[in-house]
Amino acid sequence: MFARTVLLAALACATSAALAAPEYRNPLNLRLPGGALAQNCADPAVLRDPGAARPTWYLYCTTDPVSKAEKDEKGWRFRLLPIYRSHDLVEWEFVTDAFSERPAPATRTAGLWAPEPVYLNGRFYLYYTITDVDDAHSPEPGCDTDSAIAVATSASPVGPWTPAPGLVVPPRRAGPGCKFHWTYDPDVLALEDGRRYLYFGSYGGGMFVQRLAEDGLALQGTPSRIGTNWRYEGAEVVRHGDYYYLFASSTNCCAGPLTGYALYVGRATRPEGPFLDSQGGDMAAARVGGTPVLPQSGNRWIGPGHNTVFQDGAGQWWTIYHAVDRNEPWFAAPDLTRRLALLDRVDWVDGWPVVAAGRGPSDAALPAPAPVAGDADALRPPLGPPAEADVARRVWHESFAGPRLARAWRWLRRPPAADWQTGKGGLAWRTGAGDLYGDVNSAAVLTRALPPGDVRIDAKVRLDAPEDCCATHVQAGLVVLGDDDNYVKLAVLADAGLHQVEFAKEGTPEQAGWPRYGNTVAGTPGRPWTWLRLEVRHAGAEQQIAAWSSQDGRTWVGGGVWTHRLGQGGKPLRLGLVAMGGGRRQAVFSSVTAARLSR
Repeated sequence: MFARTVLLAALACATSAALAAPEYRNPLNLRLPGGALAQNCADPAVLRDPGAARPTWYLYCTTDPVSKAEKDEKGWRFRLLPIYRSHDLVEWEFVTDAFSERPAPATRTAGLWAPEPVYLNGRFYLYYTITDVDDAHSPEPGCDTDSAIAVATSASPVGPWTPAPGLVVPPRRAGPGCKFHWTYDPDVLALEDGRRYLYFGSYGGGMFVQRLAEDGLALQGTPSRIGTNWRYEGAEVVRHGDYYYLFASSTNCCAGPLTGYALYVGRATRPEGPFLDSQGGDMAAARVGGTPVLPQSGNRWIGPGHNTVFQDGAGQWWTIYHAVDRNEPWFAAPDLTRRLALLDRVDWVDGWPVVAAGRGPSDAALPAPAPVAGDADALRPPLGPPAEADVARRVWHESFAGPRLARAWRWLRRPPAADWQTGKGGLAWRTGAGDLYGDVNSAAVLTRALPPGDVRIDAKVRLDAPEDCCATHVQAGLVVLGDDDNYVKLAVLADAGLHQVEFAKEGTPEQAGWPRYGNTVAGTPGRPWTWLRLEVRHAGAEQQIAAWSSQDGRTWVGGGVWTHRLGQGGKPLRLGLVAMGGGRRQAVFSSVTAARLSR
């Protein structure tokens, strides 16, 4: 697999000097006045001060509470774009908040999100999202969904900041009344030839790029779409070699213990895109592309994303991003997810970025960045030997070629006989009006007991849905069931013109009001077939369940790892097949295979 190849390549470059390098461990230490550590740094962005005599970096975070000791008359104190300073990229000290009060034209309750610091024209620029502009700057007075991109300037990286009189990107209509596109998450790319680009947008409406005026205060020309609706946000674009690389995040950033946020990448030969993944998929297409570059891997860190990419003093590439500790997911449950700042190395292998050697967010002591110029290879993290390959021994294989189901299969809520049949082409099954989401446990599920121990499940699936499908989302795929409210699901999904492979988890919430469902995504669905793979490994009372998808059955794209507690009380795990969501779209399961995994 690609990740294993990456590990071997990185290991070959490791040196003994790495063992002597200064070390760090995630999360980063963001120290507040008095010595306490900050408990939030969402949407982090890094700027190196070009005028500092000593290597100095500044870290900017989205508006959030940062300390459980800080409250005001309204509750938690939300610091407005807090700024931290570091000389080694590991230890950070709080300097100031960018603003003491919300700058015009933000309303008094608006969020200030996703700061983007840039040094332009001999000054410092700070771009940021305003989630709600005042009526004087809105096409629809009285709305609270009219988001925009603003900018402030300063002679110093820590301010004081002077907001520009106008908006860089004003609210953009998505329909009548209070329907607006999500104008979030600014990112600036400044090229040596003087060209400057602003990337912006989010799930609601998609992501775009547009030329930035020389003064940095307005846009020029027309926008180009770089990310499809309801898939990506948090654009971060860097140039490396002959390509421009778009890092972007997907799914829910803030679902506490069920956060499945993850980071994806594509590259382009032009700043305006199109940005294609390693298999040629376009990140702006309905059948959406994007190579996973930082999915969660089964350790304590979940939901890694919304990153910043930069070089240390030795020229080595790094990324800082936010992630959630699944053992302490809340700042304040159930509506304030605790997002900490993490740091990992970026290597470039065969023209593609590889974060943390392909192992997911790191949770071990690793060599730290180099503040000053030196031998970057000497700081390469010591990876250790690659994991031994699993041996998969087939236990059973099902092609559904007979006129009826084998005895091992059992229906949970049998669908109408006219909606499914077996035969030479496999199990053909029309999507039915049901689901397994929350309290809605109405979908038909075809189940079979899984072998005991660690297992791999492979399936070849087709979902016949056109590119513009569907008003009601439809899906077909696999579930590993404890029961209707405790499972993981890997399915090909079509929803409102977006086609993707969803990898989801539903569990019984620990407390009332906590989320029950979280999702992440894997690779691009194939045409017409998609191969799905789940690997279930037991770790004490838990299972670590990893997912992959493939467009050809040979090249697999990872979709992260969910940790769950299924099969409580010694009950055997069951595999389920689903075709649900209504619309009577045709799904076909050509084959399903179960194999035991061993080392």
